[in-house]
Amino acid sequence: MKHTLAFISLLAISPLTFAEDLAQMGIVSLDTSASMDVENDELITRLQVFEQGKDPAKLTDMVNKKTALVLDAVKNFNAIQAETSNYTTQPVYDEGKIASWRVSQQLTLETRQFDQMSQFIADINTLANIQSMQFMVSDDRAEKVKTDLLKQAISKFKDKAQLISTEFDRSGYEIVSISIDGNSFTPMPMMERANMMSADMRVKAAPAALAGGSNEISVNIRGSIKLNQ
Repeated sequence: MKHTLAFISLLAISPLTFAEDLAQMGIVSLDTSASMDVENDELITRLQVFEQGKDPAKLTDMVNKKTALVLDAVKNFNAIQAETSNYTTQPVYDEGKIASWRVSQQLTLETRQFDQMSQFIADINTLANIQSMQFMVSDDRAEKVKTDLLKQAISKFKDKAQLISTEFDRSGYEIVSISIDGNSFTPMPMMERANMMSADMRVKAAPAALAGGSNEISVNIRGSIKLNQ
């Protein structure tokens, strides 16, 4: 019972009291960050080939032939990588009964040459629909940028720690703890834009201009230091 009361009394210590104790010990928490807008250099496009009708076997054959034509077309673009995924055959119901079937095949395309993707999509616009497009920073570029940002964030952390030490008339400081968080971005599908482009290219059968834009990459450092006497 005494042990329980002692434990409860420890829990009752307020965050303010804890912070005051740390201050008396000369421990200071601080954080720094560095960020940069980086131009997107990679484009991921998802296409869908589909057919709907009464005979699932015929639909499967039609989808397979269209998919083969799309994969043949992509061979003319050496900067585009393509793979197939998510092949589905689904019934379409009407008043609780199967009225027809829908067969679809998804293709994922990746490239760093936006002009090639634009021309390719224009070439196959009668064979497949655009499901989504994602502009993003490639892994190798993101890692290089985060390395540079990490150096900047560390330099800022050291400068801030030294400033605190000097302003409190201390001889220096020691790092007690430190954590580093490299936060890149989460690319979002551009569904509305993709649908508009798809409809436009089916009418004009001409390449559309693709602007990749940019994403912010940041590195955050959090830690604590102990001020020397």
